[in-house]
Amino acid sequence: MNPKSTGFRGSLTGILTGLCVLLLGVTASSAANGTALPPSVVDLMQAHSIPESSISVVMRKVGTNQNTISHNATTPRNPASAMKLVTTAAALQLLGPQHRWRTHAFVLGKVHGNTLEGDLILRGSGDPWLVIERFWLLAQQLRGRGITHIQGDLVIDDTLFDRRTIEEKSIDGKSTRAYNTPPNALLVNFGATSLVVESDDDAVYVSADPPATTLQIHNTITPSNAACGGKGRSIRLDLKRSTSVTKLSVGGHYPVGCAASTFRRTLLPHGQYVYGVFKALWQQLGGTLAGGWHYGKTPARATIAAELESVPLAEVIRYINKFSNNVMARNLLLTLATDHPPSTPTKGRHVIENWLSQSGVAMPALHIDNGAGLSREARVSAQGLAALLGAAANWPWWPEFLGSLPIATVDGSLRKRFHNVAGPGRLRLKTALLKNVRALAGYAIDRNGDIWVVVILHNHPQASSSVGIEIQHRLLETLFQ
Repeated sequence: MNPKSTGFRGSLTGILTGLCVLLLGVTASSAANGTALPPSVVDLMQAHSIPESSISVVMRKVGTNQNTISHNATTPRNPASAMKLVTTAAALQLLGPQHRWRTHAFVLGKVHGNTLEGDLILRGSGDPWLVIERFWLLAQQLRGRGITHIQGDLVIDDTLFDRRTIEEKSIDGKSTRAYNTPPNALLVNFGATSLVVESDDDAVYVSADPPATTLQIHNTITPSNAACGGKGRSIRLDLKRSTSVTKLSVGGHYPVGCAASTFRRTLLPHGQYVYGVFKALWQQLGGTLAGGWHYGKTPARATIAAELESVPLAEVIRYINKFSNNVMARNLLLTLATDHPPSTPTKGRHVIENWLSQSGVAMPALHIDNGAGLSREARVSAQGLAALLGAAANWPWWPEFLGSLPIATVDGSLRKRFHNVAGPGRLRLKTALLKNVRALAGYAIDRNGDIWVVVILHNHPQASSSVGIEIQHRLLETLFQ
């Protein structure tokens, strides 16, 4: 029985009805080698001196054991962000689509009138989506309790994750880029600051969003009369950090009268960021915070003063997969191991590996690393990833998983891609890109309404160039000819 549809969006019910009776045959016993690469792909790769050995491809119709294309299917390769499919699938199965995180505020001391004579403790549970708007809601709850003045310190309890085991080294040496921010049990706004540079006819201005009391900005940008194109390229950032404050010098040149530019960066160390942002929000709400900050574990005698519940996991994984958010994916990996705190990346990897084994999904070449694919060490085979995607289509949470993937020509990282390959809704694929790595993995629905698992893993210096995109296009075209 084959589900029929004109696209994913309007036919999910029919697709699921059809799939529930299918035996999904993407297993370890499936044939590792099917048909060869299409001639159009071979010709393109030869024209650019790209060896066929550099790419792995599996294309298989759901409900069959036969690969239409199976090329180097068992070869371990770097999947880049396609690894997020493994992490998010495991989370959906082990936590459930409705799983929510809770961030708590505790008081340690006496509250007399509107004054807390003691410390305020913020305890995180690993919420990957504790953005500034939601963090503000937590502060607002505290004000709603009648607390205005805090005489003690802000205590940051992020002990649910073991910070000592979390890799803070950036993949590309750009440690201030937001995508390199390490995970944390109290991950406020991804630890990121948006620097907004704007000008009028006479001057250039710099502001920080969100503001932090621990960030001092010194603006030395010189206004220029240059054209607006490429206006941000001359901006220079110089950081000087101390235990209590970070000083940022912003220099360079900026054309006057041009639209604003925004630079998203991780400027402050974690604890300094949480404290500085909270204090700024607290002051905006009319409160005062007299003390400094320190890390600590919540004692049993502390009293809950506020609780913030996260959005559900199903919504979180949409942000992760559609927009390839690395920090959120790393937080999710650590969340999987919080039953045995403190959570570590190693514990998170073991949880996923055990789940795959118990589910009968064979991924022998899998090396998860940080769970986000922002890694040079991560590995998976096309056959292994296809096995997971095929099995997922028969699990109860598949609609949420499918709904998290970018839709070609519609949204996420595929919004501008595959316009000439398939109609809207027919391609739902996770994109992946690192230097020398390009990948696609997910689902396609052909003109007959049949659903396909698609995995393309390409590791080569030209994979991340335009020819790497064209190779993907030609492979997908074979499904719609």
